[in-house]
Amino acid sequence: MPRFLKIFVHSKEADVASKAECAYKQQLEYCKKAWHSHSYGLERLVRLFLCSAQFAFPLLLVRDLFGRKGATSRKLAVEAYNVAKFIFPLAVLATGLYRRPAVTGIIIYLLSETVLHILSLIFLEDIHGALPSYRRSILLLFLHYLEVVFDFAVIYITFGLVSEALTPVSAVYFSLVANTTVGFGDIHAQGSAGQAAVIAQLIVGVLFIILFINHFSEREK
Repeated sequence: MPRFLKIFVHSKEADVASKAECAYKQQLEYCKKAWHSHSYGLERLVRLFLCSAQFAFPLLLVRDLFGRKGATSRKLAVEAYNVAKFIFPLAVLATGLYRRPAVTGIIIYLLSETVLHILSLIFLEDIHGALPSYRRSILLLFLHYLEVVFDFAVIYITFGLVSEALTPVSAVYFSLVANTTVGFGDIHAQGSAGQAAVIAQLIVGVLFIILFINHFSEREK
């Protein structure tokens, strides 16, 4: 492992070069576990969908490619990927790329991956097993929360879904206000599309509240 990467890893852990299991095979095993679990009805359909949907997103490829170099490399690659997803909408807002609908389409695609990942943490907790680090999980969860705020900011400013023309800063402001359900009222959703976007963001915000409560309750046990 390169020396600079040892900043992020304990020296003993950096020496562990055990090859991680193929991410695609691992995800397939998760699907099999969901299929053979005792769940039924709507819960069963949701669990199977969440397992299979992961094959449509880049994270699985990242896990597979870097997992060949060891479990630690996989963890670092996953964190780097999540940081990149956090930075990407900020870069789009800063450079004015939100004027290009294709770029916003990529934002929506990556946002979908994050939302499905959050749902997986709720509905597939028994399949994925215990999380390796409580602090790491909270940190990544907070990063996902901010990513969602910035992603929706791009969506609002690209499609003009609110009552006034937005700047990148005001778009982030409105998105954060919507995500926290504060609702100052100085800027509000415009039209059915704008209202649908805000509703979607509020639902995602509720999912984060559930996860935060779940993490803290597990910590107290």
